[in-house]
Amino acid sequence: MAGRATTVVDANVLLNLATPVADGRSKAPSGEDPLLALLSAYDVHAPECVLGEVSDAMGSDDLLSAAAETVMKASHHLTTHDVADALDESLDYGLDAGESRAIWLTNELDADLFVTDEFNTTNYLLVGMALDDRNVLFTTPHVLCELATHDLLDAGYVDAALTYYVETKNWDREYVELLRTRRLYS
Repeated sequence: MAGRATTVVDANVLLNLATPVADGRSKAPSGEDPLLALLSAYDVHAPECVLGEVSDAMGSDDLLSAAAETVMKASHHLTTHDVADALDESLDYGLDAGESRAIWLTNELDADLFVTDEFNTTNYLLVGMALDDRNVLFTTPHVLCELATHDLLDAGYVDAALTYYVETKNWDREYVELLRTRRLYS
C-alpha cells in the first residue's frame, strides 16, 4: 500500500480483528494477525472512549475478554483522541458513543477510511449519511480483503477468517461472498 492511509476505527473492529488471534479453538484461523496487519498498514486513530469500551470488555474468562486484552497490548500502535466534548450525545442513529465519536473524528481528520462492522444493520446506511464523505466507509471484511490484495495478509488466511467470522459473528454471508469474489480472488 502506498503510504499509510489515515483510518478511524470503532471498538468492534478492533475486537473482531483480535478475536482469531485470541481464539484457541481449532475453528479459528491461525498463522496471521489481522489486528497487527491493520495497525502496521494504516495510520489508525480512535476516540479514547473506544479504548474505554475495549477495556470494559476485559476481566472475564471468555473470548471477548481475551480479544480485548490482545487489543490493549497493541493499542500503542494507534493514536487516540479525546473527543468527549465534541458530541454532547450519541448520534441519533442507534449508534453508541464510541461509534458516534469515531464518525465525528473521521470527519474532523478528513480520514481516508472509517472502518465499522455495522454492515449487518440498517445503521450502515445511516453511518454513511453521517460521514462528510461516504466514500471513506469500509467494513472489516473489506479491509481484510484489501490487506490480502496488498500481500499484508495471506489470501488463504483471509478466506478462512471470513468463513470464521460468518460462522462465529454472523456476518452477512452474501456480503462476505461478494467481497471474496470481487476483492479477494479478483
